Amino acid sequence: MAEKFGGRYKLTVLIQKRLKELVKGGQKLVDLEDRNLINIVMEEIRQGKVTFEGLELGDGKEEGKKSKKKSAE
Repeated sequence: MAEKFGGRYKLTVLIQKRLKELVKGGQKLVDLEDRNLINIVMEEIRQGKVTFEGLELGDGKEEGKKSKKKSAE
């Protein structure tokens, strides 16, 4: 599965970002009775319902830093 997403690191990042969304109250994309969020995320990924494009990849902090650098120039 890791090869599909460009390696283990990218897959790990995808899992972490999706977990964060679910913890914050995001809606499950699969009908799974399991309450374990990791299992839910893995099933969403297996079914192709979660991609990098569909996730918010920044937490706003990095974007803020970039803005400050640009305004300082």
